[in-house]
Amino acid sequence: MSLSQSINVGIVGLGWPGERHAEALNASALGTLYAACDLNAVRLKAFAGSFGPKRLFTSFDEMLLDPDLNAVVIGLPNALHYPCSLRALQAGKHVLCEKPPTMNAEQMRTLHGEARNRSLIYYFGRQMRFSPAMQAAKRVIAERRLGEIYFAETMWIRSRGTPAGVDGWFTDRSKSGGGAMIDLGVHAIDAAWYLMGTPQPRAVSAQTYQKFPQLVESKVFDVEDNAYGMIRFENSATLLFKVCWAANLTDDVPPDPKRGRSLLSTTVYGPKGSLKVTDVFNINSSICPSPLALFEDKVGDLVKTDLAVQDLRGVRLRAFEFAEQDTNFLRCIRGEESAVNSSSQAVQLMEILDAIYRSSQAGKEVPVI
Repeated sequence: MSLSQSINVGIVGLGWPGERHAEALNASALGTLYAACDLNAVRLKAFAGSFGPKRLFTSFDEMLLDPDLNAVVIGLPNALHYPCSLRALQAGKHVLCEKPPTMNAEQMRTLHGEARNRSLIYYFGRQMRFSPAMQAAKRVIAERRLGEIYFAETMWIRSRGTPAGVDGWFTDRSKSGGGAMIDLGVHAIDAAWYLMGTPQPRAVSAQTYQKFPQLVESKVFDVEDNAYGMIRFENSATLLFKVCWAANLTDDVPPDPKRGRSLLSTTVYGPKGSLKVTDVFNINSSICPSPLALFEDKVGDLVKTDLAVQDLRGVRLRAFEFAEQDTNFLRCIRGEESAVNSSSQAVQLMEILDAIYRSSQAGKEVPVI
């Protein structure tokens, strides 16, 4: 695209993620919130009043026919990610799709090939890669202050946080593709994998559980609410993960007003030092105390340093993350940057998730394929 041309973007699915993408586009000099699409006329009208897209649609296929539309952001329930992404790519539109990118790796491989063959950008939504703490952590790692990362552990755990969604789709495998693993685990695993340098996954040993049906009001509950396991990589590094929507967590996990107790945390280990990143949950606050801590060996002593991250006082953290992510997406379309969240990485991430479910079902370690 011409570097002077603003990129016309349409958003389909106007829930919380769609609103964050709209804010990012309205604040961007690179893109324009050109269109919005939703089957719910009331939600579409409210979105239009808040964010001012130029065109409104209740039909996604009709929106794709617009020749002035350059790119699509997909914020729909999981089961719609693949078919809508595929239709958008086939219509010649660049795609940013919310997580999980697809329901399985086979679908994601199809999208990766489709985007590559059509010279289009497919970009999966993982805005937390762009948080100030994660970006500061990447800089520390690039400075070799940890040495070669050989191990990591990551978690996103809640004590009472099983979601429902419209019509209970979160707990219905046919609509979600899975439970806590595909909902929270994709974030936790990707955070550690990203900091580790996205090494090639080799094998997975994992187990999923459904232990808290009494906390679910949805008519269908055929997914896991807990998942635990280990991932081996080609460079011999390993990653341990813990994920749960519901569990009887201990008091070292901080309280959450909506989910009982909740924690998203990732630690990576090297021979020279270790680095712990703790997510900030309150999007109306600035940086929490010590979201990034470095533990270094200094002449035989282990020394903790709380590292400075970008000051976001007065800025909502999640809004910042979406803005940074969407800027990278738009610059990819313009050919100015490579994708931080690339389609090839989306394929590997879905291969990891597939292997987790296969390992749990088989009761043994399985290769990542």
